[in-house]
Amino acid sequence: MEMRGQDAELLKEYFLTKQERDPSFMFEIDTDDECIKLKRYFWSDSVCRRAYGCFGDVVVFDTTYNTNQYGMIFAPLVGVNNHGQTVIFACAFLSDERTEFFVWLFELLKKSMPANTPKMIITDQDPAMTKVVAQSLPNTSHKYWIFTRIKHCIWESECLKKFERKSASIIEKVNLHDNEWLKSIFELRSRWVPAYVNHVFSVGMSSSQCAESPHAFFKIYFLKKNLLMDFILRFNRALAHQRHEDLSADHIDINEKPVLKLPLEMEKQMAKIYTCKIFYKFQDELWHSLVTMPQIVSENDTHKMDTV
Repeated sequence: MEMRGQDAELLKEYFLTKQERDPSFMFEIDTDDECIKLKRYFWSDSVCRRAYGCFGDVVVFDTTYNTNQYGMIFAPLVGVNNHGQTVIFACAFLSDERTEFFVWLFELLKKSMPANTPKMIITDQDPAMTKVVAQSLPNTSHKYWIFTRIKHCIWESECLKKFERKSASIIEKVNLHDNEWLKSIFELRSRWVPAYVNHVFSVGMSSSQCAESPHAFFKIYFLKKNLLMDFILRFNRALAHQRHEDLSADHIDINEKPVLKLPLEMEKQMAKIYTCKIFYKFQDELWHSLVTMPQIVSENDTHKMDTV
């Protein structure tokens, strides 16, 4: 009752209105035992839930956003769609980073979304998070964000031996054998070094550029001084922009045909399967392969190219 007329109560009333308009909109509020302090909020609308059904095999969960004046953590669960764009699956406000809060969130995620659980979840290296993922998503591969240090060693190592050889060389050069931080992250290397986890599909979110994109997307819209309702208004603007970009990409796919560079059957086939944006990424890789490994082109395709 003490929340009535205040910011948290306004947010609750707003979500109830949203639910009337969109019966698939789901939200849940949790307060302390005296119903005075707001502890956590969770919400996801029908479009977000539909997106999860299509693209929820890889989920990124980041709790580094401090976006309101109450110090509550904004915890979005995001992924990547078939155009390579960031999509939101669900969001939460958390007043704490205790294990029980993360368990509450992941259980709501499973409850509100289609039946499939993520094949991979990407988080920071927080010990509580590691414990929760193992408990709530036991069949999901868990990966950590890539660290910014020893960057070239990380990205240029295609196999385990190469990474370990390079990292040992770097530690030797800078004389950091006794550095406790380096020791601790090296022990966790199976969760963040690409060479260890590339066998699990991660929709490109393991790359440094993609890993930073969700944070950059939200940073444009939110301020630490936001009230909860201020935040939601800004969030809706961000969501509208995101969905406009998705519709624009869909429009291009419907009305434009990708430009083929060579009369290769593989290129023609992929042009029918991929979205335009993904096809052009494939095309670049195909061209690179033709330059470095020309033997991959079939005799039939070679004859066509010679004719051209």
